[in-house]
Amino acid sequence: MRIQNNKLAALALSIAAACCAIPAMAADTGGFATTTGGDSATATTVTTLAELEAAITAGSHHIIIDGTIYGGSTLTTLTFATTDWNNTTIEGASGGKAVLENIQLKFDGEMLTTGTNIENIKIANITFRGNISDLQALPTQVYGTSNDVGINYEGVSLRRITNAYITHCTFYDASDDLMSVTLSSDDVTISYNHFYFTDDWVSMSPDPVWNWVGYNTDLAGERLAMVIGANYSDSYVATGYLHVTLHHNWFGPNLRGRPLYRGWVHQYSNYFDNSTAPSGYNTAEDGNSYTKQQYEALQVNSGSVVYSESNYFYRTNYTNKVSTDSSGYDYRFYEQNNVYSQTTGTSSSGDDYSSDLSDYSYTVTSASNVPSVVKASAGPQ
Repeated sequence: MRIQNNKLAALALSIAAACCAIPAMAADTGGFATTTGGDSATATTVTTLAELEAAITAGSHHIIIDGTIYGGSTLTTLTFATTDWNNTTIEGASGGKAVLENIQLKFDGEMLTTGTNIENIKIANITFRGNISDLQALPTQVYGTSNDVGINYEGVSLRRITNAYITHCTFYDASDDLMSVTLSSDDVTISYNHFYFTDDWVSMSPDPVWNWVGYNTDLAGERLAMVIGANYSDSYVATGYLHVTLHHNWFGPNLRGRPLYRGWVHQYSNYFDNSTAPSGYNTAEDGNSYTKQQYEALQVNSGSVVYSESNYFYRTNYTNKVSTDSSGYDYRFYEQNNVYSQTTGTSSSGDDYSSDLSDYSYTVTSASNVPSVVKASAGPQ
């Protein structure tokens, strides 16, 4: 879906003038109204990892997960790396009991010809979770080495994917971000999902120390929800891509930080829930301590354009944090009709906007009703 919007066109010009020349940008956002994935393909129902892997090997474009499938103690990443995977649906059976444990779905067009993305992907009605004991038992994880499967482990990773729909899923206790949208992915909608960490994760013992991209931190402190855009070079301003809509998602409890946005992001009617508000410190095996406290709820980062409306922030800490990758990198942050209840710490305020963003149809839930509506509807059904 494409948006024609004078405000956004003016914004693109102002960013170009302030930063540098950027590609011509047509404003657009998530494609859930046109994302059907492989719904029309013959469905293959799987109940074990072997059956799931066999379905992928056979090229099934509509896979139904029935029950819990365990990816093993050393984690399993299932990678979809060619345009042969265009028009694919992976979904849970009705009833909301489909679980992928220690399994990452990685849709990755990174090695495709420049300008070519994998297209039309739908992930629905699945719980993605990590097994804490298995993660604790991994050898010390160091980014860029053979021991880094935990550092690269998420529930769903979208890399160079166009037109994707992630809906009615639950993500918890993964050792990297719970999910990510990066590398010039575009037209992505993320709706009615639940992102959180368990109390067992917050208080895990032992609490392994891993090397995350050049620095050490403890696993229990790595409670991150989502990243959109890997760096400034992979931002909306730099590429013209990464148009993402997030609506009616439940973020929390027990998140320490994020979502982090470097894309063009329209977020509305989401519930940011810090009801547990962890306090105290994790004492890691190397003797250092890390606060359990949330250090941000929402991070507006380099190259992003963020529209935030009718969201409910409950007891969040440092709620809206602007944190650019380097000085001179521009961003824009707009908001309207959000509710901030019992929030703490310093929070940035977005500029006002008063008109609808787009030509696509969307229905906003009044912010005051968001907690009850989202808690009743997010996650598998």
